[in-house]
Amino acid sequence: MLSDYLHGLASSHYGFDKGTLQHIADGNWTAKQFFAFEKHDKPYVLRLDKKNADKLNHIRAEMDWLCYLSAKGISVSRPLRTVSGELTVYAEEAGEGYIITAYGKAEGRFYDVNDPNLWNSKVFFNWGKVMGDMHRVTKDYKPENEVYRYNDIRNNINESVKAFPSVDKAANALIEEINSLPKDRDSYGLVHGDLGPGNFLIDEDRINVFDFSDCAYTWFVNDIGAALTFAMWFGQRNDAGYDFAGDIFEHFLAGYLSANQLDAYWLSRIPLFLRLYQIAGFAHMNRRENPDDEGQKRQIRDIENGILFAGCRFDYSLFVAKAAGNNIPAAF
Repeated sequence: MLSDYLHGLASSHYGFDKGTLQHIADGNWTAKQFFAFEKHDKPYVLRLDKKNADKLNHIRAEMDWLCYLSAKGISVSRPLRTVSGELTVYAEEAGEGYIITAYGKAEGRFYDVNDPNLWNSKVFFNWGKVMGDMHRVTKDYKPENEVYRYNDIRNNINESVKAFPSVDKAANALIEEINSLPKDRDSYGLVHGDLGPGNFLIDEDRINVFDFSDCAYTWFVNDIGAALTFAMWFGQRNDAGYDFAGDIFEHFLAGYLSANQLDAYWLSRIPLFLRLYQIAGFAHMNRRENPDDEGQKRQIRDIENGILFAGCRFDYSLFVAKAAGNNIPAAF
């Protein structure tokens, strides 16, 4: 919880009544905490990051990009500046560094796979569209300083993958292929990096995006691959057994393409990143080989054979380039 010192510091810098502050959530094993407060009868969120001063410019840059996106009409939580006009507050207590930020509270409701109003084709379309809008407008973004992270693809997959030689071999080949992809204004830029269903709220036709703490420079199709993978992990089926896979892929991509253009070449590269997150998820969940674990063995076979989502049916042609010679996995 927020100490009395940090509590008072935050309320002083942001000019709100200390009595309105309420803890709402923790993130990253309590290295990050979130609080709700009110100012002039409007709701805001206060974020406390346990980080040293060397990370201050990174978080300032994150807030600056959010200001830019909000000014461009993207439905993101606009940062609240301090009473002196700053985007961040840095403090130290008991030898620990803390970076404090605040922004408007997003409106809407979290997704629910069992509620047809909160998990449907319109939601998937609008989700894809807001990502496409972000990518399109960010092509013209000129940050004051280049302190954003560059997503090192290899860092997506932890070292436990080495316990599985065939998976490690597939990962190394995939990383090499991804790192050979071209980078230009229309394919590579600053992205959210974690736009899964847990990082937006649904407010009728609006998708209100938050939690930009993983923003980094990478390929735009990497952002798409991550979002679609998280959709499959957390929203593929409801309790009645309905499989949303086809609806998610079709309508998310339709929404994205309504806002930002991807040519056939880049459409055909999306499965590379689906495969990246498949291997990343496997490495995260499996630390060592277990000969008695049938599920683990099936996952290994799927990775070896290029099967992304076994048993799912969706239109593979969504990713097929018109020209031959791509390396898209042949089976889903």
